[in-house]
Amino acid sequence: MKAELNLEHLLPARRQLALLGDRERISKIYEDCWVNYPHVGSVRAAVRAVYEMPPKIQAQCMMISGRPGMGKTSLFKRIESDMAALRKRHADSYSCISFSLASDPTLSCFEDSISEALGVPIGKIRNGLVPDAFCMLAHLRKLRLVLIDEVHNLLNAGRIDQRKNLAFLRALSSPPMSLSIIAFGVDDAVHAISSDAQLERRFQMYDLPRWRENDSFRAFLTGYEGTLPLRRSSELWQQDKVRFLISATDGITDAIVKRITRGAVWAILDGKEKIDLVSLEKAAEIPPYLERFDDEE
Repeated sequence: MKAELNLEHLLPARRQLALLGDRERISKIYEDCWVNYPHVGSVRAAVRAVYEMPPKIQAQCMMISGRPGMGKTSLFKRIESDMAALRKRHADSYSCISFSLASDPTLSCFEDSISEALGVPIGKIRNGLVPDAFCMLAHLRKLRLVLIDEVHNLLNAGRIDQRKNLAFLRALSSPPMSLSIIAFGVDDAVHAISSDAQLERRFQMYDLPRWRENDSFRAFLTGYEGTLPLRRSSELWQQDKVRFLISATDGITDAIVKRITRGAVWAILDGKEKIDLVSLEKAAEIPPYLERFDDEE
């Protein structure tokens, strides 16, 4: 009986999902799911610490970078949620804005993105200076953080536009604004910021490295397994599965998640109810739709 299943391998909030039918469980497996682990937990904590710091003449900024597929954008979204939760918890707290940098950024792109994030025009950015309207609005709204994704796109601009963009970021983190910039991007993002020595000094760098065979990776796998509504424990932390996943994915988070989720679907389709090495090998391909069409018989 389903009610007699031992579902302790699942997170308490996910255990009831294991009692659903196959179609419903497969749908849940494919949903985006956040799994916290120590490294991203420390980054999130650092952002919150910056948010709580008293105003500084030159604001403390952060750069979070990593190879494509390492979960940078998911972390960006999670930190957006963290900031929203802090504001709800403290009625008199500071605010933040967030946006993604355009693929070919200019100062007008910054104007448009910030205006959209704030819901009102901020005026023209001239000579790298922050518009007065933006300064006034930021003060009224107690703006403290600016979250910017895809910062590596700074390198796509021409040399003159690059200098203007970096001068504007420097102005944002200097008086009278003194806003903390939390920037996200692929590895090249570090080069974009480091081309301006004054700006680079304000940034604490954080890297999202590829996964290796270590306790941190095993903790991540255990956490992810806890979200998958399978009726038996897969024990993804076992050495053979850990080594297979690292080898098959080159340690890239996105590829690892695809292998695990597809492996979980194969575990349902094959009636195993747990992810084994065969499931992970088959997960190189997208599992078929649960039902067949008549002309496939």
